[in-house]
Amino acid sequence: MGKYRIFIVDDNTWEEHLKVGVAAINDPVFTHPNNRNANSSRQSAMAEISGIRAEDILFFNRMGSASHPPEILGLYKAKSSPYFDNQPLYPGARHVKDNLPFRVEFDCLLNCPNPINIDEIWALKEEGKIWTIQQSRGDAVGVHACIGITRMEGKLLEKLLKTNNIVFNSPANFTRAQINKTPLPLDLRTDRKGNLHYEAVLLALLLEDFANGKHRDIFGDYDDFVPFVPMSSRKEIDILLLKYDEDDILWYQILELKADSFTMLELQRLIDYEKWLSRTRAKNALQVYSIALAFNFDDQVKRFVRGRQQYKDRPIRLIKYSWDSNTFSLTLSEEF
Repeated sequence: MGKYRIFIVDDNTWEEHLKVGVAAINDPVFTHPNNRNANSSRQSAMAEISGIRAEDILFFNRMGSASHPPEILGLYKAKSSPYFDNQPLYPGARHVKDNLPFRVEFDCLLNCPNPINIDEIWALKEEGKIWTIQQSRGDAVGVHACIGITRMEGKLLEKLLKTNNIVFNSPANFTRAQINKTPLPLDLRTDRKGNLHYEAVLLALLLEDFANGKHRDIFGDYDDFVPFVPMSSRKEIDILLLKYDEDDILWYQILELKADSFTMLELQRLIDYEKWLSRTRAKNALQVYSIALAFNFDDQVKRFVRGRQQYKDRPIRLIKYSWDSNTFSLTLSEEF
């Protein structure tokens, strides 16, 4: 079953997206070319749409304007994997061009004339039924982005849209111009053999692998994966893997990533995420698994994890990665 994602748009870009059936998010290198961290932010932006596949369900969060409040539009499904195209979305497009080059094609499932007011979403958030949806994230404040949500939240949004629409419009048919699709330009440089330079690139590559069903020998038979899961402290879990039991969640796996060495700072963050998830979402601590994934691990981290196991506390798994520049593949292995 497909995943659920939400693209953030505005009135101008939505009109152009809807004309041809292509969603897009911003490129920080274009919007902030003089920022010395622009390339790092660019890798994070690409990670937002990494792992999307054809048949995934898409919604659009149209930001508020003078004519309407912020609202959720749907119901659409992805028709392609993510790609790079810095040309205008179609001849004459004025808003979606080289500024929004990270793209995904989509088709219309249900043409819902009545969107969902975002206030309805926040009401469900207060009830605990919605918890991964955020209005914007980090560097994406006020600009186009893509966020992941769990399958159960996605089904709830579907239900709200169908509840709010007794009659549907005819499905939109898109006329796409010839698209010059190229792979996302991830910066695959390494600081040493097997050691990726950017953490966001590691995250993006893992999401692509998860979308292809890889690494089940390491992580088990996961059903879903959600990147950048927000916590109440405004921090984000890098990746959350989930196993479903019909309309319930059987287990959660928290992945905290580090491109280089995993230190006690990252380990404390991982433990904080574990405590938060056990307290706010899980029915019991047995459902929550913590995983540190990095190129290597500080000795202090190894000692702490061994000590935790010795005292029969919830184990923390240490997973090493290595990037093969020849085969363009990640290899994962258990540290101990």
